[in-house]
Amino acid sequence: MSNQKLRERAAVASRTSAPAADRRQRTSHGGDAVPAAVNLKGLTGLAGYLIRQAQLWVFQDFNVTLAPLDLRPVQYSILTIIRDNPGLSQMSLSQVLGIVRSGLVPLLDGLESKGLLERTPSALDRRSHALRLTDGGRLLLSQADALVQEHEKRLIKKVGPAGHKQLLQILGVFGRQR
Repeated sequence: MSNQKLRERAAVASRTSAPAADRRQRTSHGGDAVPAAVNLKGLTGLAGYLIRQAQLWVFQDFNVTLAPLDLRPVQYSILTIIRDNPGLSQMSLSQVLGIVRSGLVPLLDGLESKGLLERTPSALDRRSHALRLTDGGRLLLSQADALVQEHEKRLIKKVGPAGHKQLLQILGVFGRQR
C-alpha cells in the first residue's frame, strides 16, 4: 500500500474517530443519550474511572485507525513483539502479553493463516515453536506503524505534549516487567 493511500486512510480514521469518541462520551453503552445534567462527581475523583474513560477513547481511536488494515490492537501487539523479538516462543509471548496460551493459539493461527507470521520448530526445545514475521507481516506492520503514529498524534493533541509525556511516565509504572 502506498504512503499516499496510508495518509488518506489515516485522515479518514482521524475524521471518523474524533466525533465517535465525542459521541461515546454523550451516550451510554446502550447508545441512548445521557442527559448533560448527570452528576459524576462521585466517579471523576477516582483514578480507575478516569483510566477507563481514557481507555475507551484510546481503544476506539486505535480500532478505527487500524481498521483499514483489518488489524485489531492485540494483533498489532503480537506482530510488534514478534518483529522486535524474532524467534520468541509462544509461551514467552503468552506471558508478556498476559494472555493464556489457549487464548493465544487461535490468534497466532489467524495471523499465520493470513501469511503474517510463521511458526518453526525451536532449535532449543523441540516441544516449542519459534515465531517470526513473514515478509508480508513485516510489510503490514510497517503500514500499521505509520497509522499508529497518526493515532498517537491525535492522543498528543488531546492531552498536549507535556500531558502525553506525563501519561507515558505514569502508565509506564503498570507496564514494567517484574
